[in-house]
Amino acid sequence: MTTPGTSRKARKCVLANQKGGVGKTVITVQLGHAAAAAGLRVLIVDADPQGNITRSLTQYNNAEPPPVSLADVLDRRAQIRVQDAILQTRREAISLLPSGFDELQAVQDALIGKPGSEHSITRALREVEAEFDFVFIDTRPATDLITRNALMAADKLVIVVQPEDWAVGGLQMTLSAVEDLKEYLDKDLEVAGWIINAVDGRRSDHKETIELLEGMSVEEGITILGEHIPAIADLSRLSAIGWGCDEHPKPTPRIRNMVTVFAKILQQLSDQVPVPLPAPAADGSDRVPEGVSA
Repeated sequence: MTTPGTSRKARKCVLANQKGGVGKTVITVQLGHAAAAAGLRVLIVDADPQGNITRSLTQYNNAEPPPVSLADVLDRRAQIRVQDAILQTRREAISLLPSGFDELQAVQDALIGKPGSEHSITRALREVEAEFDFVFIDTRPATDLITRNALMAADKLVIVVQPEDWAVGGLQMTLSAVEDLKEYLDKDLEVAGWIINAVDGRRSDHKETIELLEGMSVEEGITILGEHIPAIADLSRLSAIGWGCDEHPKPTPRIRNMVTVFAKILQQLSDQVPVPLPAPAADGSDRVPEGVSA
């Protein structure tokens, strides 16, 4: 973990795909918990106006948004410091910069055409990044101004993809967006790799698409991070209520394996941050959250 007073900055990773429904939010939540389980300090930035991570990690939603959010930080008229918008979550090591839901969309519209608007999240994170070991930024499936802000603020890009034709198309669009950033905004964003999510081993089309993705990985020289993540209902349910796989009180063998998989992905993203492999919770240690299999 970063020692107070050192100059080491957080590893800032943005999770993206230009097509929705690939499980970016699930992966973001679980990477955050994997880092927390390893004793690291984490900031999750919800840069999606849908605010799914904000819903899962807090009590806020579109009808009752947080009093201060990323939207206020980016609104130049509000003059809100990012420190005042960051929330402490249930897990001590995880902090959240919440989405402003509809307000985030409105702020984006107001920023369009303003000088330096693509660097708004970068400037905000500069104030707090030394306090964290990792920053994970969740994005919407678009190339709008807020998403470009998230890409500009990050050191590394993680593309989450399902083994479906439409999601592979989104991956290719995301890689094109990275090239556009380099050409037009002089941002050389490292593509750390892609995570193949929600794999159904019974489907022949999934197997074929995985072979395609593995071939693309070799051609592009881009890593496939971790193991392929299977479609596990409990993984989605845990993420929806803000729990990590390692917190499941009665983990199945598949959930136990996910604890290791996410820790290994974290190691691949870590550079010089030491990431030990955590152990999952012991069977029967506590009650099982509602909706999660016992």
